[in-house]
Amino acid sequence: MARRSRSDYTTSALRVAQQVFLAATTEPTNLVLRREDLDGDVPQDVRTQLPPGRILLRPLRDLLLRRQTPLAVRDAVWRVLIRRARSDRSTWLVVALGMAMPGLRREARALTLDSAGDRDDVESALAEGFVAELYRVDVTARALCARLVRAAHRAGVKQVYHDAAARGVVWSQFASCAPQTPWGHPDFVLLDAVRAGVLSRAEAWLIGVTRLERAAVDEVASMLGERPNTVVVRRHRAERRLRDAIAVGTVTCSPFPGATASPPSASD
Repeated sequence: MARRSRSDYTTSALRVAQQVFLAATTEPTNLVLRREDLDGDVPQDVRTQLPPGRILLRPLRDLLLRRQTPLAVRDAVWRVLIRRARSDRSTWLVVALGMAMPGLRREARALTLDSAGDRDDVESALAEGFVAELYRVDVTARALCARLVRAAHRAGVKQVYHDAAARGVVWSQFASCAPQTPWGHPDFVLLDAVRAGVLSRAEAWLIGVTRLERAAVDEVASMLGERPNTVVVRRHRAERRLRDAIAVGTVTCSPFPGATASPPSASD
């Protein structure tokens, strides 16, 4: 008997969204973008980064993923995607998930690599976190896609922690056992560092978004209105304090995943 692939019977919202996105964006399709769809205040030099005429979504996604594509171009496109998704609440919502799928799948792999939990549950949590953030994110902000994926990551971490806690309540005849995943997860360590006063919320966010989310330092610096070298130095100092605090046991791992590190404000 032929073995069925996981995709034949998965209940993962993320995988279903990927399948629908691929089907809906295959020609012939009217799910396209044009330069004219960008906001009226988008500079001409940003518009010309996009090809003229109908822009199919899968080639557009490839364009946005290129490192040389400016952040301003990515954000201009994502503002259109977010507004259409909020208005449509169906097709374009799936399109938004599909456009962010490379980042979402990377998060799914990272969260389930050492986890014994249900991968479908984690992927569905990622999709839920992404969609929830899509409806509340400020579209005038910068690094929009990174913000959405970061919110999905936080939702996925909570799901992994929930699965680990559920497995941990099962009775065992042994007096002790290895900590359940996600013990020591970087997000929880950062939260514990903030509670211990080792890091500020802004420093925890900076480490998380550049180290865990792998956002480019120059993009984060642009979002904060600072020079990249300044951001690198500030992150290095924060990481040294964090390293020393972990070494002496001041910072370990938060047992409470409810709080999250958020982007810095002017008061941080």
